[in-house]
Amino acid sequence: MKKIKYIIILAGLTFLMPGQAVSQQQALYSQYMMNDFLLNPAIAGTSEFSPLRLTARSQWTGIDGAPQTQAISGHTMLGRNEQMGAGGYIYNDAFGPVSRTGIMGAYSYKVRVKNSTMLSFGLSVSAFQFKFNESGFNIIDDSDVVFNGATESTFVPDANFGMYLYNKKYFVGFSAAQLFQFQINIPGASDVNKTVRHHFLTGGYKFTLSDEFEVEPSILVKTTELTKPQLDVNAKVIYKKNYWLGFSYRTEDSAIAMIGLMVDRYYLGYAFDYTLSGLNNYTMGSHEIMIGINLSTPKQTKALI
Repeated sequence: MKKIKYIIILAGLTFLMPGQAVSQQQALYSQYMMNDFLLNPAIAGTSEFSPLRLTARSQWTGIDGAPQTQAISGHTMLGRNEQMGAGGYIYNDAFGPVSRTGIMGAYSYKVRVKNSTMLSFGLSVSAFQFKFNESGFNIIDDSDVVFNGATESTFVPDANFGMYLYNKKYFVGFSAAQLFQFQINIPGASDVNKTVRHHFLTGGYKFTLSDEFEVEPSILVKTTELTKPQLDVNAKVIYKKNYWLGFSYRTEDSAIAMIGLMVDRYYLGYAFDYTLSGLNNYTMGSHEIMIGINLSTPKQTKALI
């Protein structure tokens, strides 16, 4: 029975990516191009405003115990010349009997490369509580000491690093998450797994088609030290800077449609993921909603970028 417990925890830890027999332990988001701070701590303080965002994601609708993710994030500029930034987010990520509830705090420092082009360096510290809930299992042998119906948990600290080169037309970013690769030890199933370092590479360019329309293609490359890369190819059409439609293709996974609008300072976005893998026979896709507000910043912010 102890071996079975290992398998269950491993399944919850790995969050298997379609087409791959390896793990992706970080939460998945489809609207990250509208809130890329979730992927890179160097984004903190790089906007002309202070964005506050709430994201809720329901993955693989129709499958019992499928991943559910909620996150609230925010960041802002700091300092007299706004060369520094700070931010953080809180999240909960659950998959079957396994859940991760965590917090992250980030600091960034920006240097001017040329004219309006800036290079930001970011570092964040994070921690999450890993939980394994046995209460939902139907235990055949009541005397089994491996499964006792309890909720077992452990605390895992970590850190992330990022770089971000940007101006009003383009951006290029790189980040590494779970730098320390700590062991996750659950009582009764010790040494079952450890966190794996994740790498994210992003890039995009904004084309101005007219006074009303802009098009922003972008890419995201995700990989771990144990997996082959996964590529997201994205395109976002922006109308009057306040309305947008977006489309993404995630290799070996899904096709994604996005829509959003901003009214005054308030922000609303929705994404639907159509599953392209074999899971398509069992799920009606994934849904993600993002709401937020853009808080004002000092006027001298515009002079920086």
